[in-house]
Amino acid sequence: MSIKEKGVKDRILETAVRLFQVQGYGNTGINQIIQESKTAKASFYDYYPSKDDLGKAYIEFYGKEQLVLLDKLRSRSKTAKEFILAWTQILRRQTRNSEFAGCPMANTVAQIASNSPPISEEVKKISERTISYLGDYMKEMQKKGQVPKAADTQSLARKVFACYEGVLQIWKLTGKVSALDDLPEMVDSIIKSSGRK
Repeated sequence: MSIKEKGVKDRILETAVRLFQVQGYGNTGINQIIQESKTAKASFYDYYPSKDDLGKAYIEFYGKEQLVLLDKLRSRSKTAKEFILAWTQILRRQTRNSEFAGCPMANTVAQIASNSPPISEEVKKISERTISYLGDYMKEMQKKGQVPKAADTQSLARKVFACYEGVLQIWKLTGKVSALDDLPEMVDSIIKSSGRK
């Protein structure tokens, strides 16, 4: 693939990411993406034969970005509490950006028909990868004594992910950024209770 061709594909995806985040997947048409990315229609379909294929690429892009962010937070945080507080601060910062609309995976899945398997499957894959990542992190924290020894770290990770998704949805529903501040308290409570039988 030539640099020029790679540039076209990247330009299409970059435009789609921006529009899907601002307008939503369901409210963004292929023609708008083609026009705003300054791409020929034939070139668009060479790279993305359908909107679902582009939607899948969007979710893949988000998934990679999410793991990069979690890696950065993990490397900068000595404790699980610091990790969650830093994650909350990132979310709070993102809400100041008028283009931030919450979790792209949750937003996209809410807008697609159940007959969009490429997107649904990619969302499941990214969600499972994120939960697995958080599970590995919780296991690491367990070895350091910050998570109870009896805790099932994968179950704990799933609950942390549910809290993350939940606070974002409450923020979207109420418009109150303070909803994000519930994340550290919820996760702390879940971690403390995870060792009880």
